[in-house]
Amino acid sequence: MTTIIKTSLLFLATTLFVACGGKEQKEQPEAVYESERGETAELSMSEKLKLGEKIFTGKGNCTTCHMADKKLIGPSMQDIVKGYDANGADLDAFLRGKADAIIEPAQFPMMEANLTITKKLSAVEMESLIAYMRSL
Repeated sequence: MTTIIKTSLLFLATTLFVACGGKEQKEQPEAVYESERGETAELSMSEKLKLGEKIFTGKGNCTTCHMADKKLIGPSMQDIVKGYDANGADLDAFLRGKADAIIEPAQFPMMEANLTITKKLSAVEMESLIAYMRSL
């Protein structure tokens, strides 16, 4: 009986070690986007807006708290852009976690989780996201 228990424990420990360990996290290379013209080049404004919308509604997870023209949980995108522009503030720096929130800073703790997503956006993705936000 003790042999079965020892064997089972050894099997369980080995399984846990293999399942949980040994995986190194690799940094992902900056994403490269092909334009509709078939080139790997600067995106056109319409391509940036499409990519920005895709990030806003998808992996950016922005729609959980923000709408274009109405306050949901967080301020509307229009209010955010207007506020950052009026104060000469850098929206890119805020979304990268390098600047303080200036629009409803009391709600910032709810936004911190999403900053882990926006901090990892490539330059093209961030530019596209901000272009989309400005288009709303």
